[in-house]
Amino acid sequence: MTDRPNILWLIADDAGWEDLGCLGHPTLKTPHIDSLAERGLLFTQAFVTSPQCSPSRSTLWTGKYAHTMRTEDLHTPLPDDEPILADRLKEQGYFVGNIGKLHLGPKARSRFDYYSPWATAWPRFFRQRPADKPFFLCVGYYEPHRPYALRLTRAGYPLDDVHLPPYLPDSKAIRTDFSRYYTAITTMDAKIGALLDYLRKHDLERSTLVVFVSDNGLPFPRAKGFLYDPGIRVPLIVSQPGTYAAGTREQLTTLLDLAPTMAARLDMRIAKDTQGMSFADAIEHPGAPGREIIFAERNWHDLDDHSRAVRTTRYKYIRNEYFEDPMPFPSDIDHSPTLKWMRAAISQGLLAPEDRLPITGPRPPEELYDLTADPNEFRNLATCADQASILQDMRERLAQWSRETDDVSPEKRVPRKRSLLSWFT
Repeated sequence: MTDRPNILWLIADDAGWEDLGCLGHPTLKTPHIDSLAERGLLFTQAFVTSPQCSPSRSTLWTGKYAHTMRTEDLHTPLPDDEPILADRLKEQGYFVGNIGKLHLGPKARSRFDYYSPWATAWPRFFRQRPADKPFFLCVGYYEPHRPYALRLTRAGYPLDDVHLPPYLPDSKAIRTDFSRYYTAITTMDAKIGALLDYLRKHDLERSTLVVFVSDNGLPFPRAKGFLYDPGIRVPLIVSQPGTYAAGTREQLTTLLDLAPTMAARLDMRIAKDTQGMSFADAIEHPGAPGREIIFAERNWHDLDDHSRAVRTTRYKYIRNEYFEDPMPFPSDIDHSPTLKWMRAAISQGLLAPEDRLPITGPRPPEELYDLTADPNEFRNLATCADQASILQDMRERLAQWSRETDDVSPEKRVPRKRSLLSWFT
């Protein structure tokens, strides 16, 4: 081990992969995150393993798929005997802390030297940090998770500054909802700026490895809770000035690999049962190969589901086990102004059929998309005869992954219930 950097994780809650200035958004103001990207590495093809908060985060901390640990359902606590990155770093002499959202269950809080539920508690963490120890701090922001503060009804971005994604219809109600979402992201950016300014003022910037990521996609229909790219594709920035040259990485990357990458950075041994692998080579070398394929899963989130996805750089295959049921939305999206408007528009006959999906009706049992020709995943090729070989290959890859990772049976159904916790966690 040549050096031991401080490590700072900044985790957004439900931020879309395109919704930062550094990722090309024309109106969203994120100057502090943009500055972090300008000084570091911006990964443009990064994916989480689940479009849901706690399953995604359990993977981030362990380098294992959620279903392998049986944490695939929302709010399932991490098993007591499942080690996380913080445990490993404590063994290496780090002072470890988590402030803000953790979402691994109450018992996991005791694994940290310092814990606070408030994302603004970082000054106290630094006051308690021993001067002779490197630190690891994870800040779990609550933005831009719903529900949005009432003040955002008046303080949002102008509606003309809203750039709606192509998979949502255009209406004043949806633009207003997005303006509040934008404001929540800008609020988070300001909080990040204050923390990064502290690092600069205390001569910690060059000795601190900073990672910015989101736990899943944006909280709108066809994104959070869905296995389409808006649900599983996330922003990822890795920055340590003076150590990594600034640039962009386009390799296919999964956040299953984040904890193993941190371990590799410290020359730590990676546990044999870790399913992720280090992408340190991609950090060091622009031309290093990324993953050939990534996997993602959707399970219980207020209502039950069992969907799986396999994605290459060109194709995505989704298998929906409960295809007879309409898509179960997370409760925060189910109560959102966007979905309420869409449902009302459907009842009035104002939405075209392609705008309705997957709001109503059964889903296809299988979905196949050519992401090069159809990046928005609108045209399902699963029933096209000329795609039969691709479809079979993706089926086999998914089946092999399910066997190797001890996937849960789709016959396991969780009772139908709504959880108000989803509004706040």
